[in-house]
Amino acid sequence: PDARARRIDTAMPETPRLNSQQLQSGQFHGQTVRVVGKLVGVQGNTAQLQLAGAGPFAIVDHQSVAGLLVPEAVNKEYFEVIGAVQSNNMVSAMQCAQLGESFDMDLYSEMTNLAQQFPDLF
Repeated sequence: PDARARRIDTAMPETPRLNSQQLQSGQFHGQTVRVVGKLVGVQGNTAQLQLAGAGPFAIVDHQSVAGLLVPEAVNKEYFEVIGAVQSNNMVSAMQCAQLGESFDMDLYSEMTNLAQQFPDLF
């Protein structure tokens, strides 16, 4: 691969993509992960995301990505959050990307399950 491709690879570490059940499992505590969900609440420095799959909300500490997870986006917008898993379904956000108002959460949940089964492909 060319030098530019290597630079991109080192700039963004590999992170597992999780659905709600995987976040709850405790298996990823302390690790940097990616979660995708619909913003369902904002209160102070935390936001609640309904992740793909059945389960409780993920709580996102979004101090470091202020400005994206805003009350105007509640129940409208989907977001991807990269952050460290803490206890009680808490993710301390390092990066956040707005994904818009339409996102197939069922398909994403299936993809996260496949990624756990076949990590070499993802």
